[in-house]
Amino acid sequence: MKDVHKRLLFEMLNNSRRSDRELAKALSISQPTVTRARRWLEMNNFILEYTLIPDFSKMGFELVVFTFFKVLANVPGGEREQIVKKMIESLDRHPNVVTVLRGEGMGCDGIFVSYHASFSDFSKFVRDLRMEATGIEIVGSFLTSPEGKDRSRPLTFKHLKEYIEKIVEE
Repeated sequence: MKDVHKRLLFEMLNNSRRSDRELAKALSISQPTVTRARRWLEMNNFILEYTLIPDFSKMGFELVVFTFFKVLANVPGGEREQIVKKMIESLDRHPNVVTVLRGEGMGCDGIFVSYHASFSDFSKFVRDLRMEATGIEIVGSFLTSPEGKDRSRPLTFKHLKEYIEKIVEE
């Protein structure tokens, strides 16, 4: 990745809505250079998509839920991957699940984040998931509100920009 690609990516993390002309001005490079660099970033999957982050509470969502899961202990090692794969496929049928991350810690194999209109909506989601995802145990969930008064820091990637710049430069 060339320096121009890094610089453009960092600027776009801060605000991807700016035009190529505005980005060129901020980076002190030509607009065609920005256009070529953006295209390169897209083609090489450094930019996966352009999206927005709405105020979910204004859209009627009362809950953001972080749910921890693990594969049941009695499942043979060879079957573990298939069970997790089926569980992720099950989550793909639920558009309110915004991310699924595999990992380890706290006795869990992964976590997913979902948005819900109400607690009863969340309860139904968990019931359905338990029926669909056999071999998986829902270990626990952390429920919070997307409403402003409960947010210490809003969901954004602006803050991550400085950290990424530092890591990439090392």
